[in-house]
Amino acid sequence: MKASSITAKVGKLFKVWQERGTYGLLKFLYRRSREALKGKFTYDQWVARTRLTWLDLQKAQRQMEQWQHRPQFSVILPVYNVEAKWLEKAIQSVRNQIYPDWELCIADDASSQPHIKPLLTRYSKLDSRIKVVFRSENGNIVATSNDALAMATGDYIALLDHDDELAIDALFEVARLINQHPDADFIYTDEDKIDTQGNRKDPFFKPDWSPDYFHACMYTCHLGVYRTRLIREIGGFRPGYDGSQDYDLVLRVVEKTQNIYHIPKVLYHWRIIPASVTAGGEQAKPWAYIAARKALEDMLARSPYPGWVEPTDRAGFWRVRRHIVGTPLISIIIPSAGRVVDTPKGVLNVLENCIQSIQRSTYQNFEIVVVDGYDIPEPTLQTLTQPAETGDSRIRLVRCAEPFNFAQRINLGVASARGEFLLLLNDDTEVITTDWLESMLEFAQQTEIGAVGAKLLFPDGRIQHAGVMVLEGNAGHAYHGFDGDHPGYFCSNVVNRNYLGVTAACLMMRRDLFLELGGMDEQFPLNYNDVDLCLKLHQAGYRNVVTPYVQLIHYESASRPQGLNPKEWENLNKKWGDYFNKLKYDPYYNPNLSYRAVTFELM
Repeated sequence: MKASSITAKVGKLFKVWQERGTYGLLKFLYRRSREALKGKFTYDQWVARTRLTWLDLQKAQRQMEQWQHRPQFSVILPVYNVEAKWLEKAIQSVRNQIYPDWELCIADDASSQPHIKPLLTRYSKLDSRIKVVFRSENGNIVATSNDALAMATGDYIALLDHDDELAIDALFEVARLINQHPDADFIYTDEDKIDTQGNRKDPFFKPDWSPDYFHACMYTCHLGVYRTRLIREIGGFRPGYDGSQDYDLVLRVVEKTQNIYHIPKVLYHWRIIPASVTAGGEQAKPWAYIAARKALEDMLARSPYPGWVEPTDRAGFWRVRRHIVGTPLISIIIPSAGRVVDTPKGVLNVLENCIQSIQRSTYQNFEIVVVDGYDIPEPTLQTLTQPAETGDSRIRLVRCAEPFNFAQRINLGVASARGEFLLLLNDDTEVITTDWLESMLEFAQQTEIGAVGAKLLFPDGRIQHAGVMVLEGNAGHAYHGFDGDHPGYFCSNVVNRNYLGVTAACLMMRRDLFLELGGMDEQFPLNYNDVDLCLKLHQAGYRNVVTPYVQLIHYESASRPQGLNPKEWENLNKKWGDYFNKLKYDPYYNPNLSYRAVTFELM
């Protein structure tokens, strides 16, 4: 190993020790050694490593014998002209379930292929748990699914496509969750794809329930399991939504319940064949995308925050927009020392550059509260405080003689703010998207939402911030340093998405909510104050969101000292350790993905 490499590694460890203390360094070394032993897996290797063994099956059997509750599942299987081999594999995947308390409700949509009826009839005679109904005329998937639903007598329904497969332990894992959480109304799992040779690929390790990501795409998809009573209460599948009937169903289900659970295990295999959306995309089933947009538009019409739907340049992904209620005042709080930095554009006074970019905003009902430590250069100070007839009367100055503490200065700025909404902003940012305030306000006005963040880019176009994950007590920015146009994991960088945290370099929230939570914790003078604020919001039941449609350049840390204060990481983990243990993992990440870096890689 080269001396330079050894020096770099020692320097890294010293920095970790400075930031996190001895305990944090030991935890860092343990995690790194654990991941080094595991190595980086291909998905084939991961599948082999996680395949159920005979001992696993015996353990599952013993667990089932001890359960107090044995939920009955009705697997809904609409069928139409599918090849016999795929249909048989779908049916067999249900019959192979290690959890036996199920019924398979099959409805055939007047298939013209001659093998369908005898095949289904044979299975119905082979296994008394299989029910079959044959429609006399073709009615498409909604009508067929409703006919299958009509036969269901189970506590829950599970949806299966006629050419897909359930993992052998799919219903067992769902039943186990229901025993742990009897209130569960809607359960979804991770999934992958399976080709015609039986090879598994393209896994989707999903986040826990993420409403704003769900409005961007039908990410819960397979396996979806729903309380039967609730499905009947909302009227089952709706005509006119063929191809996206599941999306429409879930959009209505989640308006009735918050008892939503995610099982982070691959329990469904989605077949890749030419007739499937998995293979052909929008060209395979264009009506499915039309129906998806219609389902979202209907959701907006029912919502207290109505709006409209915009397509993106990626099939199956959408931007849901909301009308802004009134024209509320936004208070933009900017802690600043008015420093000058070298940039690709030349020398910039970051504060003046930031304010000039704000003034180009299409939403103009804002005020700017600049908080300084008596260190803004005199020429900049004169620009800020010049008479209203020649300057911008919306700019005010709040002064603080204390040593720099970002959290304290934000709190001082908020105390002076008059707006209904707050926008915490670093002075070393430059607004790129002029409609940024409207795009953030669409979310911040919703009572269920806490902090709203933006996509921040380094001057060279790389990603500085697209959302904050907290993995084993370590806060990290998703895809930090990647190209600005990197789509992210299942388009996570290019659509609205929920995250556990967002950076206070650009963060919007309601003023009353900020005050209700006690503002920023001043024991975090430089770092983690935003993570702490977002954790308070999440713990209080609010969700945080990042919208990539708001973009700023971030000349990072021009307004504050570099690095972390010793013990800030330790303080964060001491304060939130119990909550981290309760969460078990970042709900907007997935425990199957690497904790080494927030890049959604399989480890």
